[in-house]
Amino acid sequence: MRLPVALAIALAGLLLPAIAMAHPHIWIQQIVRVVAKDGRYTHVEIEWRFDPFSSEIEIPLIDEDHDGKISAHEATLLAGEMMPEFKKVGYLSWINTGAKDFRPTTPPEFSARIDDPARFVPPDWDRSAGDNAGMPMPANKRVDNPAAPRKTGPRNLVYLMRFALPEPSKFVSITTFDPEDFIRIEVDKGSVPAGCKLAKHASYKAEFVRGHPVFADSVTCRLP
Repeated sequence: MRLPVALAIALAGLLLPAIAMAHPHIWIQQIVRVVAKDGRYTHVEIEWRFDPFSSEIEIPLIDEDHDGKISAHEATLLAGEMMPEFKKVGYLSWINTGAKDFRPTTPPEFSARIDDPARFVPPDWDRSAGDNAGMPMPANKRVDNPAAPRKTGPRNLVYLMRFALPEPSKFVSITTFDPEDFIRIEVDKGSVPAGCKLAKHASYKAEFVRGHPVFADSVTCRLP
């Protein structure tokens, strides 16, 4: 199975920032969940819902039997290809359990699915904005339109990643973002868990246009 095109593009943008001239090419709605045991948090779970445009580029390459679902076998193949690449960029996430922020170092438990119909449809935006500025996007890295729109409506490719905390904690925060703003990740405000708060991080930001920062969403949870 080939590396999903949209994510290969995204990773090229993350690992080669000079090429990533658009903001953003991929839009993700993030759902944050926390897992507690014996009065302490043990895991943080993040769900990524890819925008329908990106999803339609990736799904045909992942869903090899074309049944509209991601089987356990297909998810295993996807994890084997994508998780090592995302590990190189810290899964785009920073976790804090009371001291310093840290990047996850252990691969998460991973699963994937297709939401059909889509539960996340972002507003229209110019995916190619800025591509003609500075270094042009190489032809093999450009985001192409899907062959044809789906007659049955949009759908989302969904990733689910569960990270184990280094040790149980009564406090945890997670901030997920791409500093280059090649991938825009925004937390779904309606899904913030009880006992948690959503706010903009004070310092983590993408600033594609100088003077116009996009501050990262940060979810902070605390147990009594």
